[in-house]
Amino acid sequence: MKNIPRTGKRDRPKTAIKGKRYRCATCHKRSPRPVKTPAPWYCPRCAAEKEERFQGIGVTVDAASPAPSGDTPTPDSST
Repeated sequence: MKNIPRTGKRDRPKTAIKGKRYRCATCHKRSPRPVKTPAPWYCPRCAAEKEERFQGIGVTVDAASPAPSGDTPTPDSST
């Protein structure tokens, strides 16, 4: 049998198993102890930045779309 090197995503899991995860998904900073939560794991700094970006997106979406008022009648879909 030929010696075929096994490389690539098909032969290797995408993320480390629970307890073997040490690196942040964004900056790849090492965690001081094994991470037991499901992947991806973010260091505290990257997690705060991600939350801040998420909050910023939510504010712009709310401001861009006007809130529907209760005074306008809605068209009847049965007709």
